[in-house]
Amino acid sequence: MMEFIRLAKIVLFEYEWKLPMTRSLVMPLTFLLFFLGMTPAEGDRTGRRELAYSSEAEKLFTRGVSAYRKQNFQQAREQFQKLLEFPLHQRSSASQLMLGKVLFRLREYAPALEVARALEKRFADSRYVADARLLAGDCYYVLRRYAEAAMQYGRIMASPAPLLLQAQAAERLAAIVKNGSINEEGVANVRAAIGENRLRESLLFGEGRWYRRLGWEAQSQIAMQRYLDEVPEGIFSNMAAVGYEAEGGNPASIGGEDWVLPIPAGEETSGYKEGEIPRLGLLLPLSGTGFQRQVGEELYAGVQLANEQAGEPFELVVADIGIEYGNLPIDEIESSRLLRVVQQTRRLIDGEGVLAIVGPVFSSDCVAAAVVAEAAGIPLIAPLADQSGLDLLGENIFQLHAIPEVQAQALGEYATLVLGLQDLVVIAPLTDYGWNFEREFSRVAAANGGEVVHVDWYVPEVTKDFRHVFESIRQVGFSLMPPPEDTLAVVDSLEWTVDDSVQVEEEPSFLTELLAGLEGEEEITGSVEEEEEEEAPPDSSEIFIDSIDAIAIIVESFEDAERIPQQLRFHRLETQILGNDIWYEPEAIRQMRSRDRENIEGAIFVSGYQETHSATRKFIDAFRRRFARDVGYAAYGYDAASLVVNGWREGQQVAGALRGWLAAVRDFDGASGSISFVRDRRTNGELALLKIDPRGRIRPLESRDLPDLSPIEMYISDGDPDLPRADLPEEELRRDE
Repeated sequence: MMEFIRLAKIVLFEYEWKLPMTRSLVMPLTFLLFFLGMTPAEGDRTGRRELAYSSEAEKLFTRGVSAYRKQNFQQAREQFQKLLEFPLHQRSSASQLMLGKVLFRLREYAPALEVARALEKRFADSRYVADARLLAGDCYYVLRRYAEAAMQYGRIMASPAPLLLQAQAAERLAAIVKNGSINEEGVANVRAAIGENRLRESLLFGEGRWYRRLGWEAQSQIAMQRYLDEVPEGIFSNMAAVGYEAEGGNPASIGGEDWVLPIPAGEETSGYKEGEIPRLGLLLPLSGTGFQRQVGEELYAGVQLANEQAGEPFELVVADIGIEYGNLPIDEIESSRLLRVVQQTRRLIDGEGVLAIVGPVFSSDCVAAAVVAEAAGIPLIAPLADQSGLDLLGENIFQLHAIPEVQAQALGEYATLVLGLQDLVVIAPLTDYGWNFEREFSRVAAANGGEVVHVDWYVPEVTKDFRHVFESIRQVGFSLMPPPEDTLAVVDSLEWTVDDSVQVEEEPSFLTELLAGLEGEEEITGSVEEEEEEEAPPDSSEIFIDSIDAIAIIVESFEDAERIPQQLRFHRLETQILGNDIWYEPEAIRQMRSRDRENIEGAIFVSGYQETHSATRKFIDAFRRRFARDVGYAAYGYDAASLVVNGWREGQQVAGALRGWLAAVRDFDGASGSISFVRDRRTNGELALLKIDPRGRIRPLESRDLPDLSPIEMYISDGDPDLPRADLPEEELRRDE
C-alpha cells in the first residue's frame, strides 16, 4: 500500500508540472489519496501535528512575500521571523523557506543554510523540502563547500520533487562536475546516493540546460539531442524535445522566481562565445572638447595600462559617448547625451557581448547606463561617480569613488571620537551632494556626543562673498563663549596696617598740607584729561572667536576650497578646518601663494587617493613611462580594469560570477587607494585622513596630530630645599614621611 501511495504522489507531482497526462487518471488517484488520508496540494504536511488556521499569519505572509518581490529584503525578513514565532499554522513551513531565501538574498549564507536544514528537520513532510534542499545546495556552493552542494542537488534528483526543481538541480550539478569543482571521489559519492543511471541522465540534461543559460545555443542543442538519443524515455525528455525553459521554481514555492546565484549554473553571462577572447567595455567620452574628453582619455589610458600589464587578457571595446560638433558652439541638452549613453550601453552588451563595463564618467550618465547594465546582468564599474544611491539601482553596479555619506561618516567620527571636538559648524553647497553630506555628518556627530551648532549653505562656484555666512557663524560663536570673569579689586595683601589699639595722632606740617593740595589739583586735572581721552569700547568684529571647535567646509570644486578659508580667516575665526575629498589637489595647493596657503594650513580632510601610497607611486611611475604625461584621473580607470582582470584570473569568467566576486572585494590595494565595497552596498568605503602641512604638502595624519590627553603632572623638584614644608602637596608630604 505504501509503495502505491508513493507512486501515486509522483504521478500527481508530474501532473502539477504540466506533463502530458490525462485527467481521467488524475481524478481517481486524487479520490484514492483522499480516502487514504492524504491531499496532493496540502500547504504544509507536517505529520500528525495539527495546524491551526490563522488569518493574522496569512496577512503577515502576504506582506512578507510582497516585500520580497519588491526586493525589500529587510522588511520581508521581519515579517517571516514574526511568522515563525506563531504557533504552528498553515504558513509555517512556507515562512521557514522564505526566511531562508531572504537571508540568501542578503548574502547571509551561513544563516540561510541553517534555516534550510531546519525546515527539512522540522517539517519533514512539507512540500517545500525539495526547495529547501535546493537552497541548502546553493548556500554550500557559495560557501565553497562544493561536495556538500553536489550531494544536496543529488538528493533532489533522487526524490519525487517537482520536475522543474529537478531540472534546476541537474543544471547546478552539471556545472559543478563540468567545472571540476569536485574530484572523482565527490562524483562517486553522488553516484552512490542517486545511482549511475540517474546521475548520467542528470549530467546530460543539466549540461544542455547550462549551455542554454550561458547563451551557447548551438552547444545546448547538441547536448539536448545527445540526451534524447541516449535517454529517450528520461524524465526530462519533453523539456529537451521542445526546448521547455520555464522560469521560476515550484509554483508552490512562494518565491516565484528562479534563484539568482553567483555561480555559472545560475547566471546570465556576457554573451561571448567559448574560445573567444573576453571583451571589456569602456563607456567613455572620447570625442568633443573640454574637461569631459580629457577625463575620458585619462581613464582609457589607465585601463590600457592595467590590461597591458596583465598580458592583455581582454579585448578593449570602446563606446564613445561624446560627440564632435566641430567649431559650432552647440549647447547640447542633457536628454540627448543620456539617450546616447543608453544606446552605447546596449551596443556594448547586445552587440559586443562584453563581460563588464567601465564607465561612464559623471553621475547622471552612470544612472542611465546602470539601468541598462542591471537589466542585462552585466557588472558596471563607475570609476568617478559619487552619486548617492547609484549602487542601489542593482547588484551589478559598483562605485570606486566614495559617496558623500561615507565621507561624512569618516570625517564625523574622526572629529568627535578622535579629536574630541564638540561644537561644530558645516558650510555645504546647496546641492544634493551637500545635503547628503551635511545630514550624515550631523547624525554621526550627534551620535558621538558632538553637536552641529550651525549649518549654512552656498551656491557652488557662484557664491563669491561669504560675509553673511561668517557673520552668522560669529554670532553663534559669541553665544558659545563663556561669560567674563569677575574682576573686582582685591586689597593688596602687602598693604601696611596698624593695630587698632594704638592711635597715633600727628599734627600735619605746612609742607605736608601744601604737597597734599598740589596732589589734589593733579588728580582733578588728570581725571578730566582721562575722561576726554577715554577710548570707545572695542568693536566686536575685531574679537577673535575660538569657541567653535571645527568648521567643515564641503566643496564641489577646489576653487571654493581656496575662497572660503580665506574669508574665514578674515572674519577672525580661530578653528579647525575639516573638508571632503575634493580638497585633495596637491598640485593646486603647491601653486598657491604662501600667504594664501596659510589660510588652509592644518586643514584635515578625507580622501581615498594618496600620491604617497606605495601602489599609487608604482602606478604613477609606470604610467609616466608608458604615456609620458601626468596621470590625472587614470588611476581610477586602472583600478576598475584591474578588478575585472583579477576576478577573471580567479575563475570568475561569466558576468554573474564576476559580480559576486566584486561584491566581496575587501582591502584591494589599488592605484587610487585601498578599495573595499561596503557590506550590503557596492560603493567604496576605504578612506584616509590627510592634513595640509605648513609647506603646503599633503600627508597622512600621524600620532603627533592627535590631541595630548596625558594628565598634567604637578611635582616639586628636589632642588627647592628652602620651600616651606607646609606648602608641599600632600603626595610630597607622604613621600617624605
